[in-house]
Amino acid sequence: MIEAKFIVERSDFKLTVDFQMPEKGVTALFGQSGSGKTTTINAICGLVKPDLGTIRINGHTLFDSDKGINVPTSKRGLGYVFQEGRLFPHMTVQENLFYGMKSTNISIPAKEDVINILGLAKFLDRKPLSLSGGERQRVGIGRALLCSPKILLMDEPLAALDVARKQELLPYISTLKDILKIPIIYVSHQIDEIMHLADTLILLNNGEIVAQGPVSEVINGGNNSSYFGIGVKSSFLTCTVDNHETEARISNLKFNGGSISTKFIDKPIGTKVRAKIRAQDIAIALKQPSDISIANIFETRIHSIEKNDLDFMDLQLKVKDTIIWSRLTRRSVSNLQLTPGQKVFALIKSTAIEVLG
Repeated sequence: MIEAKFIVERSDFKLTVDFQMPEKGVTALFGQSGSGKTTTINAICGLVKPDLGTIRINGHTLFDSDKGINVPTSKRGLGYVFQEGRLFPHMTVQENLFYGMKSTNISIPAKEDVINILGLAKFLDRKPLSLSGGERQRVGIGRALLCSPKILLMDEPLAALDVARKQELLPYISTLKDILKIPIIYVSHQIDEIMHLADTLILLNNGEIVAQGPVSEVINGGNNSSYFGIGVKSSFLTCTVDNHETEARISNLKFNGGSISTKFIDKPIGTKVRAKIRAQDIAIALKQPSDISIANIFETRIHSIEKNDLDFMDLQLKVKDTIIWSRLTRRSVSNLQLTPGQKVFALIKSTAIEVLG
């Protein structure tokens, strides 16, 4: 368990945090630039000294202002991946990877496993300048892991990459998330990265935590939608692969509100995945339609109707215990005479569902 409760004060900024992290999985710190994300992880790793508070990992105190405890960064046992790889340009990939290892006989995580998981075997004799941005970041992640950290800190590791390199690196980070036995703190201001990777989400705004909890609950929560940008409103579902219809090229996923059909995904039955559905891709009907090509039809109830700054109306719907969002025009809301509490049917095309992994 990671426990952090501290204050960092600057002349023009004050950061106040109080959170607990699970012992495994990815906890994301999300917020716009200047919200305090990087300052938070820099305090955890010892690069920034809080003015007040405590930081503990598995009961071991790293910082306690009252007791005068401030363990040096080098002795905190944390791995740090920066926005850019910060590799030594005169060293080979292999030399960079093994720099800072506590033992040349390290077995957890094994050197070979890290190299194979990150796809680095063919680069070991090359210098960093001959690698792409995504490849350099993979080396940086590997170097951090080979220090046998108690926690892996990742400060916007995709920020300096173009879209293609981001898509290249995301599967590697997702794989690490599934196999590592240590917690990861992942900093980002890109909601798509959070949807791909995070299990727990801490939402920061102007130096304060405004929401925290399971990622689906925080993203789908109505009070938090303004922090993610009104133009990209989406529903986020945690699902399990239920079965495949191979001939039809369809996969069926189970979630807390039922089952959804999506385009075929090449993943074994029982695999946990995340599904993203844009609000504008969910249509509404007053009666259950028949003779229609849309495969996903849910009986639901309107929880709330919100006007947004784009002159659309956002409907918060409840499918059993799951919240989803539908974005309609004002005319549609008026023509259907939609009101909170009303029973309606949500219609979602299989091709509109993006499975994130």
